[in-house]
Amino acid sequence: MSEQNFPPPAPIPDSAPMPPKFPITFDDLEASARRALDRMQSASEAIAGIRNEYSDDDERVTVVVSGTGELLDLRIDDAAMSMEPADLAQLIVTTAGAAAGKAFGALATQIETFSEAMTSDPGPLAGLQTRQARSD
Repeated sequence: MSEQNFPPPAPIPDSAPMPPKFPITFDDLEASARRALDRMQSASEAIAGIRNEYSDDDERVTVVVSGTGELLDLRIDDAAMSMEPADLAQLIVTTAGAAAGKAFGALATQIETFSEAMTSDPGPLAGLQTRQARSD
């Protein structure tokens, strides 16, 4: 085999490829990407800012948790220190669980808001098939 025939030459098309009937400009893509990035940044900041403080009914234990359920602060009233250790431990766990549940609710609200914003602005490609079908 001679070196002149390897690799085989690429086929040359008969005509240049045509641009799409409904071009999407770089500006359209960039604007869509910026909107999506702004929404993600806002959602991230809102989620990072979730803090839920919750106390038991007698306010013996107060906890603060993040949107992911991370325990950020625990305050135990002096009156709670006279409780049986197992009872105090259970009160802390119950209170922290209730606080986390409320924080997860706030997290879910932020995720729903983000999802709705993303679906309300699907980007420049969303209407391409619809526009193309109408022009045919």
